[in-house]
Amino acid sequence: MAERRLEQTLTDEEDRRSSFADYPNSSNEGSFIVDSKSSLLDIHRKTKKEYDNGAVLCIKHPPRWVWQLYRNRNIIYIAVLTVIMITSAVMFALVHEEDESLRLASVSQQFPLIVDVGSDSKGVLESLISVQAADPGTFPEDSFVNVTVQGKNTNDATWSVVESFYIYLTEEEQDMVEHMFTVYDEDTGDNFFDLLRFYVDTNTQHPVGITFHYRDLNKIIKYQVLIAAIVLVGVYVLIIFEIMHRTIAALLGSFVCLAVISTIQARPSFELVISWIDFETVGLLFGMMIMVGIFGSTGFFEWCAVKAYKLSNANLWYLTVILCTFTAIVSAFLDNVTTILLLAPVTIRLCKVLDVKPQPVIIAEVIFSNLGGTATPIGDPPNIIIVNDPRITATSGITFFNFVYHMAPGVIMAIIITFIILYFVFKRVIYRVPTQGLEREIEIWKKSATRVFRENSEEERHVYQQLCEHIAQLEKSLETDIRTGRDGTSSEGPDISDLEKKYVIHDKPLFISSCCVLFCVIVMFFIHSWIEEVFGLTLAWIAIIGAIIHLVVSGIRDVEEVLEKVELGTLLFFAALFVLMHGLDELGLIASIGEVVADLIAKVPEGNARLAAAVTLIIWVSALSSAFIDNIPFTTTMIPIVVGLAEADLGLPLSPLVWALSYGACFGGNGTLIGASANVVAVGVSEEQGCPVSFLSFFKMGF
Repeated sequence: MAERRLEQTLTDEEDRRSSFADYPNSSNEGSFIVDSKSSLLDIHRKTKKEYDNGAVLCIKHPPRWVWQLYRNRNIIYIAVLTVIMITSAVMFALVHEEDESLRLASVSQQFPLIVDVGSDSKGVLESLISVQAADPGTFPEDSFVNVTVQGKNTNDATWSVVESFYIYLTEEEQDMVEHMFTVYDEDTGDNFFDLLRFYVDTNTQHPVGITFHYRDLNKIIKYQVLIAAIVLVGVYVLIIFEIMHRTIAALLGSFVCLAVISTIQARPSFELVISWIDFETVGLLFGMMIMVGIFGSTGFFEWCAVKAYKLSNANLWYLTVILCTFTAIVSAFLDNVTTILLLAPVTIRLCKVLDVKPQPVIIAEVIFSNLGGTATPIGDPPNIIIVNDPRITATSGITFFNFVYHMAPGVIMAIIITFIILYFVFKRVIYRVPTQGLEREIEIWKKSATRVFRENSEEERHVYQQLCEHIAQLEKSLETDIRTGRDGTSSEGPDISDLEKKYVIHDKPLFISSCCVLFCVIVMFFIHSWIEEVFGLTLAWIAIIGAIIHLVVSGIRDVEEVLEKVELGTLLFFAALFVLMHGLDELGLIASIGEVVADLIAKVPEGNARLAAAVTLIIWVSALSSAFIDNIPFTTTMIPIVVGLAEADLGLPLSPLVWALSYGACFGGNGTLIGASANVVAVGVSEEQGCPVSFLSFFKMGF
């Protein structure tokens, strides 16, 4: 009886709403003709059926309160993440910015440097000191600089030594040396002394020039690696389960990481955080997005897609092999981020023309881009970082041909094996979907209706109503096609002659000018090493200058038309990702991985077994780490560890360790969506074209 009364009430409510269902209101903003699709009574019946027969996670018949929580999980997600964000904002705001000023001083036995810390230490002091170079023979042998933390209580007359360490003097200027001093009792949590100070002196009579700075750190610094790992896992949970967009997840994770750094150390300045962003990559992407967007408006990508389809004899597998092989070859000599920016639009247009889902092909192209870029020192960002590091070039003597000689055979073997795996995978995921074009058209009209729906004028409401009617007609056509069997998979492609007539270059003047600009830009990319050495122009400057020239010759006057070519979401994701990864590095997560590797290698008996273990460990640890941590900061952190292993008395040559690091960092970047820059670019381009790639779909193919 109660249920019948509820159904009658809901029916009356539905009748009442039907009188103004044609006019949207603010309570259901962003929806499409909801009342024509499902009534409140239908929702009630569906909800009751879901509760009677449904399951939550692994619970077949959950209690009603568990099921209600599961239904309202999005609200819970938002509430929890809001609390995390507000808490992080409070933690970030309550700490003052770090004083980054450095003390330039001269110390000797008679004139030490004394820096008062005060009585409000957080529990851990970190000194940062570098010793300036001196003329040969200035200092006697075994000369050193002594850094000591001293303390005393209020009633004490003398200072007591808490801890000290030495830096031996050399004829070359040393990098900044960091050392942490624990000044509190771990059992009670209280500081050893009321007052603390740094006392810096030397055992030589000659003055020694130093640069000194210290930081007062929180006691929870001993848990900073664990906290960093939790932040990284949290970001991955948000992305993997698509709780929020990956850009928002990266922004949230980066700010939480900044809040943790502020609590443990001090709040980094705005200028410092901005400096963590790799504007070389962002500038390159910005310029290339503009040029590729303008070039795409000429119809070249569709025309090129038809020619590629014709070259493959209308065979989807042959077409995929052609695209992946071409991508791998180009990526070996051109930065793979640029390669993906150029080839991904062609691939997406090709798949749309052929009614094929582009996501599997795009993922395959990214995989081969990372594989091909591994073969040369200029193809992948980790390789560029490795060959440009002075510690490696001065010791191992790596040249372009030497690098290719050692890396190319492994890359070729990996490409062959990957083709074999993809052949069996693509049988299940590559096929034609004749209704895909109609589904995409409906999605575009719905997006247009959403934009119109946000306005309030009578004319816009009328346009919105017409759009809804048009969408309803298209959906009826789609349902008809599905009932008649047109939604089934098909191996028969469209007629090539019809495609050649339909897809032509429709703006030849713009096409010619675009070809000239892009040709010059790509040539400069190939010879960018010489250009940077002679003119000091990086890849980002080449791309931005080319984009400005392209805008001038194209005659574009509408700024909005230009901004639509730029994938701001991808650029923002890159910026947040750079801040997040640098923050994790500041918290010691990446360095701790390298230290574990070094400790494991040192435990292996000396000889060929140690070298084999070192190469194996570096490859696999680098691959697994690069899959979940962007391979650019990971490579930067691993280089000094690899060089340190070669310089230590472990009997390990540097060159094999360098090849292992390159293989692991580049190949491992294929593991996840954010493992490499090319992955992020490809996913961003695909999403901009209406073909989103989920984290799990990329993980299944890449990992």
